[in-house]
Amino acid sequence: MPKANAQTTNDERMGAALLRRLRNRKWPLLAMVAYLAVGMTFSFTWQHLVYSSNSWSIPGDIWSTWRAAHWVGWGSLGGVYGSDTQLVTFPGIAVILAPLAMISDHLSLSESIDPIFVATPSSWYLLGPAIMLLGSSCLLAFDALAELLGASRKRRIALCWAEAILLFQVVVIWGHPEDLLALGLALYAFIAVAKERSTAAGWLWGAAVAVQPLVLLLFPLQFLRVPRADRLRVCLLAALPSLILVGTPLLSQWKQTSKILFHQANFPTVDHATPWIALSPRYSSVAVGAGPGRLLALAVSVGLAVVALRLRPSLVGLLWLGAVALSARCFFESVMDPFYLGPPLAMIVLVASVRPRWTRLATAWAVAMAATAFSSRHLSEWGYWLPMVAFLAVGLALAWPGRTALGLSPRSVALPDRLEVPADDRMVGQPVG
Repeated sequence: MPKANAQTTNDERMGAALLRRLRNRKWPLLAMVAYLAVGMTFSFTWQHLVYSSNSWSIPGDIWSTWRAAHWVGWGSLGGVYGSDTQLVTFPGIAVILAPLAMISDHLSLSESIDPIFVATPSSWYLLGPAIMLLGSSCLLAFDALAELLGASRKRRIALCWAEAILLFQVVVIWGHPEDLLALGLALYAFIAVAKERSTAAGWLWGAAVAVQPLVLLLFPLQFLRVPRADRLRVCLLAALPSLILVGTPLLSQWKQTSKILFHQANFPTVDHATPWIALSPRYSSVAVGAGPGRLLALAVSVGLAVVALRLRPSLVGLLWLGAVALSARCFFESVMDPFYLGPPLAMIVLVASVRPRWTRLATAWAVAMAATAFSSRHLSEWGYWLPMVAFLAVGLALAWPGRTALGLSPRSVALPDRLEVPADDRMVGQPVG
């Protein structure tokens, strides 16, 4: 009996701890539910209300990921980069969606996969909620980081809704939950390192990179805060999932897979060309390579990490530098897609939310929304690129964490990771971390 009672007590404590965690993340969880409800309502009604059409508003890009998920579910990971999938990122998101794809197959649900167009594919009842919950899960990471940095309860609530509105177009309009899911995992890795949990950080980085390698732009900055003794282990854990998921198709179909991954083709006639297109390799009359621009962005990220190694910024300073690194990806892209702006703008709003003044958050969010609205306009190369860069630059200026946070001002003691929040705006009794 004593042993059974001890087990019951332990289970009760675990249940109580889980309940406290859920209550602490109440607002991002509510925002995720709202994101799902509004997203699905938009999907089912927009075409009918605006265009008097009976079709649904479903992002076309998601179907390539859905097709790749079928290949994973059928046990053919090596075929995820076939011509019928058009997948160009790492296959982590396809692995996550594979069980749903098999359920869809079992139920014989319809799909709108090229060349067969279906106006109201029944598989959307499964796929739509899944990608909206996966994409909006980054709200949990934003809230956790804001809490760690000392943001008040009011700030955290405002941040949840501001980010949910800002990032609506990334998933619901464009169908790219992997960008936001990977960003959320990477930010949780920052939290893990701040709490001295290097092994957890390594696995989080491994999951993030396997879903969307875009987050590699943040890794050099994170690497600085990992204890020297743990760095090799973190790197191995961060690389392992991608080595398995990408190595399998490379060994199975080297020519097809390497062509897709190394070329990183984009289409200026469909998307938004920038002046960098003049330096991009051309693979056909309609496709150019995005690889050189992304290598430049990675070089900027490494350069920022070298500077940070010397300056030793605080956590909020590192996050701001991370926003700069993600923005650099947009600065150097030869062909822009509007959803590329999602991650850097989300990071800008996150850093602005922990600044002392509310006006920083409100103004940064307004600039981010203006950039999002502008990003869908079709203009000339310079006419598109210059305003886009200006929007990002203004956003970064508004999120500026200060010279001390970046290590630019001399200080006699190490800078704490928490920002000072006015006493009347700080949530009394709220646990941090």
